[in-house]
This record gives sequence, structure tokens and C-alpha cells, in this order.
Amino acid sequence: MTIYRLYDQNGRRAGFWVQHRDWKNLCARVETVGGRDSGSLPGSAPLHENAPVVVTGFDVRSGRPIPLGPCLDEPHDRHFRQIAEPAWHHPPMR
Repeated sequence: MTIYRLYDQNGRRAGFWVQHRDWKNLCARVETVGGRDSGSLPGSAPLHENAPVVVTGFDVRSGRPIPLGPCLDEPHDRHFRQIAEPAWHHPPMR
């Protein structure tokens, strides 16, 4: 599934976790899509004007940060899937 579609299915909100079929032991948290963490995306589906997707990458086993970008090269790729927030993730205190 594309990142754009996952964003839409997540209630038009970023902050969800993904893996890609080609990633080995990697996952990513989607921080923003099209510069937004919520709301409608620019343009129309399925490409949304190739809105940039900012992610933070991690080793799926340890939580160690892994550089993936900051932007995904091909957010329109259909081989992403949403995953549950990893147990090792602790959001920053506000």
C-alpha cells in the first residue's frame, strides 16, 4: 500500500509506523506527509502531487536510529504496510 493511502486510512494523520517489503530489519515512523502531520493532502489520489514524506528510520529489533532519508524516495510504492508501534519506542515527554 502507498504511504499516501496509509496516511488516509490512519484518519489523515501522520505518526504511524511502516515497513517496506525490501527493508531488512528496518521500520520507520511517518512524521509528515506533504509537510503536514494531519489534514488533507495536496492534489488528488493516488499521487497527491508527489507530496514529500518525512520519516524517521529505526532498527526494528533494537530501536537504534537508522538513516532513511529524511524523505522517502518513492512514497507511491505499493509495498509499504502499517505496523504496530514497536514496544521499544518511548515518545518524548512534552
